[in-house]
Amino acid sequence: MAASVAVKRLENVTECAICADDLTDARVLPCLHTFCLKCIDKWSQNKQPGEKISCPICREEFEIPEGGTDALPKNCFVEKLLEVKKLSTTLAEGEMVCDVCCDDKGKSGKKVTRKATVYCVDCRRNMCEQCCGHHQKFRLPGVHKLVELSSEMGEEKLLQMFPENVCDKHSDKCLEIYCFDCKVAVCMMCYIKSHNSHKCSDIKEVAEDLSKEMSANAEDLTAKVAECKTVLKSIEENENEFCISVAETEKLICERAETLKQLIEDHKQSLLEQLSVSKDRQLKQTTNVREEIERHQIVLENFIRYSNEVKKKGTACDIAKLACELNARSKELQKFDIYDSVNYNVTEVQFTSPQADDDIKPVFGNLAVDVQGMYKEFLTGLDSFYAPLAETSTPVQYTITVIHHLHIT
Repeated sequence: MAASVAVKRLENVTECAICADDLTDARVLPCLHTFCLKCIDKWSQNKQPGEKISCPICREEFEIPEGGTDALPKNCFVEKLLEVKKLSTTLAEGEMVCDVCCDDKGKSGKKVTRKATVYCVDCRRNMCEQCCGHHQKFRLPGVHKLVELSSEMGEEKLLQMFPENVCDKHSDKCLEIYCFDCKVAVCMMCYIKSHNSHKCSDIKEVAEDLSKEMSANAEDLTAKVAECKTVLKSIEENENEFCISVAETEKLICERAETLKQLIEDHKQSLLEQLSVSKDRQLKQTTNVREEIERHQIVLENFIRYSNEVKKKGTACDIAKLACELNARSKELQKFDIYDSVNYNVTEVQFTSPQADDDIKPVFGNLAVDVQGMYKEFLTGLDSFYAPLAETSTPVQYTITVIHHLHIT
């Protein structure tokens, strides 16, 4: 289970923050947060007495008492509010039927329904006048305070008519005395047995002073609430500024990327154009040189073929007549040096980059993130969370090296 539940503003103190329903068997923690017994039992994850768990709302740790979560104290005030709320709702819906004799049958065999006139706080039952009379005749343990029912009674009036809380140790005694030393409300029997040597006073007299102290504390807490609102407002403002800053920074990053992409694309086209020019020039030169060499090769081959034909098929007279010219032409052709006569350059193309791939990062730009202290700075106003995007002017240079040299073997 999570360390805490989602905190929300409860519409009523009788709601459970875990299940969001009306509290059932309300149990109060040392931090004064109240939950259903079943909810806090589930929250404890079957931990044993003596182990510590945290409050689902404020996360304050407390030790599970002996007897487990069942031993957590009941919130009698909330239980009373729930009882009054239920009773008030029922009254508002119309006449209430007696819970005691509602199943009785009359002489005709039909169920008898009598209007309830009182409500017993201890029995938690609505009773008609007849059943109330029988109820008062019995000596039952407890106070058994009776509350007269009326459709015009609201929750506040019902609360005033409910009896004071009953002592946990003596169920037939109401809390009447406040012990200043122990800071607890006790009944008369508890006072006699355990608190008669302590500074005590009538609970109604003390309640007024305690109410004033509670009011003063509430005012102080109201100031704390105002502080929370101020901080939350400041956080919201800085969150808006932060989101704006993020959007602007994102825009700068994208613009920088587009600029570099365009620069790279332009430089790529320039390099490709240079490469294309070098290629065309080299291929044209190669074609011209090849044609010249092939032409000279054909001249030599044709002369050799002609000379061989004269030697093979010519008469002695033919040979004698042509030999002088053929030998002179042969000497002339032999003087032709192809290495000196043909100017052929070999071009080498090489692409180099002076930077590694990681070196592009500082060229692109750096993101500066300045995380400042939260709370005091929030109250005084924070600067922008992000510094402007750092840009460098270091260019990335790509070069094409063209080397010309004679290379014929």
